Amino acid sequence: MRKYLFLFLMFTPFVAFSQVTFGYYKHSELIKQLPQYAQAESDYNELLTRCNEEVERNEYELNRIYVSFLEGRSKFPEPIMRKRQKELQEMVDKSILFRNQIKEWLGEARDSLFAPLEATIKDAVNKVCLHNNLAFIIDTDKAGFAAVNPALGFDVTEAVLATIANNGEPQTVIATGNPKNVAEQGVVQPTDSVMPAPGQKEVVKSEKE
Repeated sequence: MRKYLFLFLMFTPFVAFSQVTFGYYKHSELIKQLPQYAQAESDYNELLTRCNEEVERNEYELNRIYVSFLEGRSKFPEPIMRKRQKELQEMVDKSILFRNQIKEWLGEARDSLFAPLEATIKDAVNKVCLHNNLAFIIDTDKAGFAAVNPALGFDVTEAVLATIANNGEPQTVIATGNPKNVAEQGVVQPTDSVMPAPGQKEVVKSEKE
């Protein structure tokens, strides 16, 4: 993201950055507001619980065998001792491998469960960006910005959520931060948009209006 912002600024030297209007949102907070999030999170937590139970069962068995080995090692002949040590080390290696495999599988399972939500958000963000003539939209989770000046940018969270709720119908971001339902309002007036369309003069609304 930082690379793209650098390129954007480098290739637009004659445009004052203060004149660039952009959107921003926090992905980790937005996704939790989707209706499907609770079910996806519940499904993942169920998988996580089952996997943790299996890992614990595996480690309990390993600990039991290890304790048995410690208690009897003084009685084992040398050949049996070496054999038991080798078997125990193999079990430890397999336990570590199993734990890593479970961790990797859980990551893939979570990605799969949340993939539809991620695709929905991406589509809505793109539509809101284009519909409102924004230069770009920043995901503050990924961009790593310490702060965003609301005088230059607009929080598009509500517009993105409303776009999703309206079956992908892009919503207009207005100064109050609330989306205007394009389908209900009909043709959007130039003053309703965050940025004017090409060839139109920007109209600044006062708070009293």
